[in-house]
Amino acid sequence: MYSLRLMLTTLMLTGIALSVGLSSWMSTRDASEQIEELFDAQMMQTAKMLELFYQHGITASDAQALTEQAQVFHVENSDVDTFAEQADALQLSYEHKLAFQIWSDKGEPLILSDNITAQPITEFVAGYHQKILADELWHVFSYYSKDNHVWIVTAQQDEVRQELVSQIMHNAVSAPLMIAPVVLLAMLLLSYWLFKPLKAFEQRLNQRSPHDVTPISMPLPSELLPVQTALNLYINRFANALARERRFSADAAHELKTPLSVIKLHQDGLEELIPPSQQAKLHLAAINSGVTRLSHTVEQLLLLARVDSIEELTLGRSHVQTMVEEALNQLMPGITDFEWAMAIPSDLYVAADHFYIELVLKNLLENACKYSPKESLIRISATRNANYIDIGITDNGQGMTPEQIANAVERFYRVNENEGTGAGLGLSICHHIVELHRGKLTLTSRPQAGLTVTVSLPAA
Repeated sequence: MYSLRLMLTTLMLTGIALSVGLSSWMSTRDASEQIEELFDAQMMQTAKMLELFYQHGITASDAQALTEQAQVFHVENSDVDTFAEQADALQLSYEHKLAFQIWSDKGEPLILSDNITAQPITEFVAGYHQKILADELWHVFSYYSKDNHVWIVTAQQDEVRQELVSQIMHNAVSAPLMIAPVVLLAMLLLSYWLFKPLKAFEQRLNQRSPHDVTPISMPLPSELLPVQTALNLYINRFANALARERRFSADAAHELKTPLSVIKLHQDGLEELIPPSQQAKLHLAAINSGVTRLSHTVEQLLLLARVDSIEELTLGRSHVQTMVEEALNQLMPGITDFEWAMAIPSDLYVAADHFYIELVLKNLLENACKYSPKESLIRISATRNANYIDIGITDNGQGMTPEQIANAVERFYRVNENEGTGAGLGLSICHHIVELHRGKLTLTSRPQAGLTVTVSLPAA
């Protein structure tokens, strides 16, 4: 399972990071090339300026003197990086990283800067070169002045260029990194806002009742409209199938009710006409058992159809103790073989449809008797739990496994498939009625010690 929001955010951040990285790399590469060209041009320009200085500023006698004793130009070390740090600074740290030499065509030193070796920086070959001096990489430009018959050499430390490239790279990367948290926050807020209709769509689906088969209609982005349309088509097909199923169950139950009454009537007539014998009693008992079971199933199907068709309940203030007593009275005399213990306060009332909740209690009490041994104790209790009233019925039967409890409220599910009675509709009907009351039906088992069925209804 994956998150579209997380995936979208990750892809967008990855795209931004790649584009910023690629842009920074291309900018740095282009800047590095431009810096190389700029500083190379600067060294050439410096060499030509030195040529002009030598040509116009040095006489023949001066030139002769330089061949005998070279003039050394002193360059002092300095920690001042820019004029902004010290307005009257005469030395800059970069000055120590620049050097020049002038040599005669005979290889005699004429003018030198003392921040580099007194030997020729490179061979007297015109053009650009690179030289390592004192573990430092220097860029060197050699130029031969034909008019003055001298070699002019300018040099520059590679560090000067790399510092500028590093500064450009730093500026290209630091700015995106500084705004990255803002971009991330903006993207998270944007993704939250964009996915808000999807969240509302999810909440609308979660809030729908399991029995609500009306189409969904809510304003959605165009990308979600096909989903809503497809879901409504599915709901419509499901509603039609459910309606056909309910109609078939109701029609089948009605069709079976009359034949069963006829069979029961003829069974009673046969009991008077057939001579009493052991064989006849067995056949009549089998007929009676089958008719009784089928009649019970038909009644459950009719009740299920009736409950399914309920659109709105008539809720009133119903007295819990009275409903339990009326349900017990309707089960007389079939419950006299059991012990009963009641603990129901007389001041408990629920907001319920009296008829249907009494029907639920009757069904649950009948199940308790059905699965409990004769003469065993069945407890009925009622307690207040916040805004709900919990009505519990505890038997002393075999209990149920977690798997059986999970499937117990499914239609036509029976705990014991080999059991002779029951259609597996009782708990399903009870569960549906309790849900219509906005209540909850809970089954709690004690293995080999019974089952507790709790009906939670809103207090009145």
